[in-house]
Amino acid sequence: MMTIIWSLLKHNGKPITAYAVGTSLYLLMLAALYPSMMKTGLLEAKLQALPPEVLKAFQYDKVTGFDNVLDLFGGNYYGLIFQIIASLFLLSLAARLLARPIDNGELILYLAAPITRHQYTASAMIVMLLASTCLVLCNTFVLMMADWFVSGVSIDDMTLVRFQVNALFLLYAISGFTLCIATLFDDERRAFSIAGSVLVLSIVLTIGAGLSEKTEWMRYVSIFSLFNTQQLLEGTNHFFWHLLLLASISMLFHIGAFISFRKRSLSI
Repeated sequence: MMTIIWSLLKHNGKPITAYAVGTSLYLLMLAALYPSMMKTGLLEAKLQALPPEVLKAFQYDKVTGFDNVLDLFGGNYYGLIFQIIASLFLLSLAARLLARPIDNGELILYLAAPITRHQYTASAMIVMLLASTCLVLCNTFVLMMADWFVSGVSIDDMTLVRFQVNALFLLYAISGFTLCIATLFDDERRAFSIAGSVLVLSIVLTIGAGLSEKTEWMRYVSIFSLFNTQQLLEGTNHFFWHLLLLASISMLFHIGAFISFRKRSLSI
């Protein structure tokens, strides 16, 4: 099975690296700009001028502002931006690993060799988990470098751990969902559009939850409610509960992918 994993990593290494490096460079840029932003006070002024609904959508806290660089990351990366990046990253990866090979018949060639469906599904799952881990580890490494070498930047270690572990579990849950959807359809575009629609709806619900108190319930219909940057910054007791839920979602959909793909009728 290691041969399959290596082959899949080789074919998908460039997009995985692009997402990991691209997001890490963006975080490094924010960290480098943070000291000058705080000196000028321009960012605080803009924050005060924004309506509360917009701040909620991007998971900003108008009270604390940017007392710490992680406050900046919470709104400018780990909020709405991270939700979009995570969705696109894992949607495209699931399509490349399963939906596209099923659609163009390439998967038949794999299965013609002494490779079982379970082995291929497990390999695709491992690659998606490794890709998610690679993204988070690269982000973590850059943030640690910023903490050590960028003057004026100080990152609390425990808060950083909470952010990164919660982000990793969120990626694991989304990877399970996108992989499971990819096993259900012969058409790559159909699998991509259905999984994408669900994730876009989740993002829209998260944004809609910030519009008023009456729509607050919408947040809890979205998987992204389990990655709340304000709660992570405050260190509330929701952290382990959210991890448990995300781990359960990930396990459920990964098992579903195995069952679904085992029963699939494949044709060229």
